[in-house]
Amino acid sequence: MVKKIVAVVLIVLTAGGWFYMDYLNKQQLQEAEELRKSMEQARAVALAKAKAAAEAKAKFEATIQADLDACKATAEKAKEDFLAQNQKPVRRKPGQFTIPQAAQDEAAKTLEAANAACQATYDARLKSGS
Repeated sequence: MVKKIVAVVLIVLTAGGWFYMDYLNKQQLQEAEELRKSMEQARAVALAKAKAAAEAKAKFEATIQADLDACKATAEKAKEDFLAQNQKPVRRKPGQFTIPQAAQDEAAKTLEAANAACQATYDARLKSGS
């Protein structure tokens, strides 16, 4: 009889221990799942931020590239206007004009200086990020 009581007590204690260990395991699995979900959310947020930053950078670079192109176009137009103002009519050939070499050299130097200024502005804006 005592053996039966001891056996039942041991079975009850073993079952209780097993259920307690099962409870602890389920709790740990639940915590691990919550941690995994929070990591996925953090990763998604980080990816969204990286994507937004890349889009902002691309938009900024496109904007300053457009400004650079506009600046160079303005410099080219200024050169063409300068050359148009310095045209000399060709004798005995109506409707034909010539441009003195000095004016062409000055226009080329002016264009080169303006393009260098445009490029310097572009580089400074790209470096500073504004």
